[in-house]
Amino acid sequence: MQSYKDTDNNSENLNEEDNSSINKQVPQFPQKKAPSYSNEVPQILKLQNQFRIAQGNTRRELECQLIKRLVDLKKNSDSDWYRLNGAWAQKYTTYLYDNSSTLPGPIDNTDLLQKKNLVMNVDFYVVNETVWKFLLEEYSGGPEILDEKIPPSPSSNASSTTDRAKSVDISIVSYVSQLDINPEIPIKGLKNELYFCYMHSSLQCMMCIQELNNFILNNINRQHIQSMPLCTSYQELLRQLKDTQQDYIKINSLRNSITKKFNPKHQHDAQEFLLFLLSSFEDEINNFNKKNVQQQTILPNVIDQYLKGKMTSEIHCKNCSKKSQIMEEFLSLSLALLKINSINQSFDEFLKDELIQDYKCDSCHKKKTAIKKTRITKLPQYLILHLKRFKFFPKQNKIIQHIKFSLESSFCGIKYSLAGIIVHSGSLEQGHYYSFCKRQNKWWLFNDQKIKLVNNNDVLQQQGYILFYQQLL
Repeated sequence: MQSYKDTDNNSENLNEEDNSSINKQVPQFPQKKAPSYSNEVPQILKLQNQFRIAQGNTRRELECQLIKRLVDLKKNSDSDWYRLNGAWAQKYTTYLYDNSSTLPGPIDNTDLLQKKNLVMNVDFYVVNETVWKFLLEEYSGGPEILDEKIPPSPSSNASSTTDRAKSVDISIVSYVSQLDINPEIPIKGLKNELYFCYMHSSLQCMMCIQELNNFILNNINRQHIQSMPLCTSYQELLRQLKDTQQDYIKINSLRNSITKKFNPKHQHDAQEFLLFLLSSFEDEINNFNKKNVQQQTILPNVIDQYLKGKMTSEIHCKNCSKKSQIMEEFLSLSLALLKINSINQSFDEFLKDELIQDYKCDSCHKKKTAIKKTRITKLPQYLILHLKRFKFFPKQNKIIQHIKFSLESSFCGIKYSLAGIIVHSGSLEQGHYYSFCKRQNKWWLFNDQKIKLVNNNDVLQQQGYILFYQQLL
C-alpha cells in the first residue's frame, strides 16, 4: 500500500480538533461573483421556456432553478428594486422548497401602502427587477412599490466546525488491472485549480455506477466523437484515470466541454451539474440512435435503463370529482426538509396526499379544494435523492440540520444500499463540495485531489446534500 501525499501547494493544512481523531477542513474561496447579465440571459431564457411548458413537480423544480438565477442576476448597479409582501413571499417559499402543492395566489402589496413602520424581511422583502417582473407575469397582482435603497448583499458566515469535512488517516489503493472482466474505476483524486469541486464531487459518485462506466468505456468509439461530445469527454476521463500512475489527474476535455453552461469563474451547484450531465448523456445517445436507425448501430439507453424513474401525480377535484393525471420521469427526487429528521421520513412526505386550496378545476371551472396524490410507478436501479438545503427566496439561506440516513434503506418496499454522498460545507457565499463513495467495498472521502479511507460512522455523520442509492437485487 502506497501512502498518499498531498502535493497541492494551494491546499490548507488539516487542523486536528481536541478529543477527536477526525480531521476537518473547509477550503476558503473568494466571494461568489455575480453572473454577468449578457452571459446569463440566453440560459435564463432557455430555462424559462422549459419552465413554461413543464407540468407537476418538474415545473416546480425548474422554477426553483429559474428563481435562483434571477436572484443572482445583476443587470447593473442602477437597477430598480421592488418591495414584496412578506406573507406572500413566505407562501411562495413554502411552495418552492417545501413541496407544497398550494400556489401562493396573486401578489397583494396593498398593506405595504397602508401600514407604517414596516420591518424589512418581515413585513416585506426587497427583490431585484428581474425577479419582480417574473413573479408579476406568473402570478399577477400588485401594486408595484419601488424600494428606495438597494439591499446589501448577504454577508457570508464563517464556517463552523460542524460544517466541515470529516476525514481520517488515509492510504491509497493499488492500481486496478484493466484486464478485469468488470473493473471498477481506480481510486484517484481530481485536481482543482478553480471552482470545480461541484463537478469533482459529482463525478466521483458517478464512478460508483459501474453499468454507466462500462457502457461509456465499451460502446463509445471514434464514430461518436462529433455527435456525442460529452459522452466522449467522460470516456476520456475514465481512461485517464485507468492509465495514470499518479495519485490524481487534472480534468481537461470534460471541463472544457461544459464551459458554456458552467462558467469556470463562478461557483455552481452540484445538483444542477449532475442532472445536466446525465441528461446530456441520454440526449446524445437518443440523437445518435435517431440518425443511425437504418444502420442497425443502436446504442442502449443506459440512463433510462439504470437511472430514470417514473411517477404519476393525480389531482381529484372535490367539487365535480374530476381526476386529472400527470406522468413524469425523473433522474432525481428533490426532498423537502421541513419538520423532518430522516431521509425516509422526507421520502414519505414527498408521497403524502396533499389538500390543495383554491384549486381551479378544468372541468367545472370553479375554485374548490382538491386532493393531490403522488405515486412512484418505477424506482430506478440507482436512486438519487436531493435534499433541498438551499433556499434563494425570499432571502438566501442554507438548512444545516443533520438528516439521518442509513447504509441500507427501503423506499416503496424496495431495498437499497448507500453508494455515495455529496456534501456541501460552508455557506452559500463561501462553500465547498466533497463526496463519500463506496468503492472496492470500502468507503472513501474524495476532496478534490485528496483521498482518505473512512469508516461507516464517518459516513453516517455527514450533512448529506445528494445521496446515491443502489438497488439490492
